[in-house]
Amino acid sequence: MSTDLKIKYQGQAHEIDANVFINSLLHTTTLIQEINRELNTGAKIEVKIKALEKGSFLVHIQLIETVIDSLKNIFTAENIAVGGTIIGGLVGLVELKKFLKGDKPEVIKREGEDVTIKNGKGDITVFKNFTVNMYQTNQVARDSLEQGFETLNNDPSIDGIEFTDVNEKPLLTVNRDDFGDLITRSEEILNGDKITTKSAKLNIVRLSFDENLNWEFYYHGNKIGARIKDPSFFEKINNGETFAKGDTLEVELQIRQKFDSTVNTYINKSYQVNRIINHFPRDEQQKLDFERN
Repeated sequence: MSTDLKIKYQGQAHEIDANVFINSLLHTTTLIQEINRELNTGAKIEVKIKALEKGSFLVHIQLIETVIDSLKNIFTAENIAVGGTIIGGLVGLVELKKFLKGDKPEVIKREGEDVTIKNGKGDITVFKNFTVNMYQTNQVARDSLEQGFETLNNDPSIDGIEFTDVNEKPLLTVNRDDFGDLITRSEEILNGDKITTKSAKLNIVRLSFDENLNWEFYYHGNKIGARIKDPSFFEKINNGETFAKGDTLEVELQIRQKFDSTVNTYINKSYQVNRIINHFPRDEQQKLDFERN
């Protein structure tokens, strides 16, 4: 697979809402970067969008060749470029999410690099081990995938989306009827409480370098307390990385909710940070911060 990916937004109209277009590409870019991080290439992959073809909504995305070429020796056993592996991972994640329809797998059988999965309807398909592991453990990737298709679902003019290679050979087509399955979020009920895990941006209010104490953050305009359960984060602190009030942390946030029968809804009970993804010091943050919704 090449280092190029084309995305075609299908529909009858010859125009697309700017916010839908930009948000869709932002979520796709985030997903690409998360796949690269999971591959542990140790390199930054730059995602570039080539000029749009006149009168078309066929978007040509390129993973920079100079970066990719320097990393090909990592995959010499399979002779696969990193860019192609990333694109294959993206397509695989969409296919797996679509196959599961928001439910957990009924049966998972691992054999080497292949994983056989049976979904809630009894259908059986084989996926790559990397794809399944990333889907199960990387909340940021799942959020980007779900939010990207939620963006498309909110625009009735879009009938579907098609991913192709550089020669426009189809890799995957998702029709509008499938959008609902791709935006469904999996939730867990534990001892009567609802557990939801999502990617989030938190602004530091109060720090605590004791692993057993809460930090205080602002999250969507509300002050919350959350314990950080990421060992690598405290290693960074011990190695001298500094954090301050006003810094932003991009995290995997776990929210525990308890059902309140008096108001017939779930109420947020507690918060926990499972993983720190990025740290943005307040003095180094860009003036324009395109936060994922």
